[in-house]
Amino acid sequence: MRQSPPTDMECAMEKIITVFQRNAGKEGIHAFINFKEFKTFMNTELCSFTKNQKDPNLLKKMMNSVDGGVDGKKNQELDFQEFVNLIGGIIVACKNALAKCPEPKKIETAIQTIIRTFQHYAGKKGDKNQMNYSEFEAFMKTELKSFTNNQKDPNIVRKLMESVDGAVDGKKDRELNFQKFMNLIGGVMVACNDALMRHLKKV
Repeated sequence: MRQSPPTDMECAMEKIITVFQRNAGKEGIHAFINFKEFKTFMNTELCSFTKNQKDPNLLKKMMNSVDGGVDGKKNQELDFQEFVNLIGGIIVACKNALAKCPEPKKIETAIQTIIRTFQHYAGKKGDKNQMNYSEFEAFMKTELKSFTNNQKDPNIVRKLMESVDGAVDGKKDRELNFQKFMNLIGGVMVACNDALMRHLKKV
């Protein structure tokens, strides 16, 4: 049976995973990105963001803000979960500016796709800054169908939404703002990256 081509959202998530893999481990462990590698990544892949910053220590501060946030270890290296947390923060903070980048890099294109996909599904029946359950279900079954189609649990979409609903503002309102949405997408990407790493160890 022929599989349908990946959606733009799936391609965007794949780009972020690929960019991490390409930049990580050039001077050490392939599962981590150190500060030198992170600085190269930011100045190359997100140069439209870094060139507008006045603080010369911004990149160091950004890395320190997520370093140790997952495993509690401040080791001057980011694993993929910490990397996704940082990218998610950049997307949330700069989604309007990054959505207008001229000749965007691959990761900027991925960011644009994630932002536009959220905006496409959110607020069809209410607040444009919120995605309710029916909108989220439509998003998952359309944009991440290769993920949802392989799940045995018929309630997986509802459980995914419940796992992040209230995680940011403490309000279980059955709606996702962009921060909650990014938390969820980040979790899916981490799971995909872990699967890829397991596959690479076998080959």
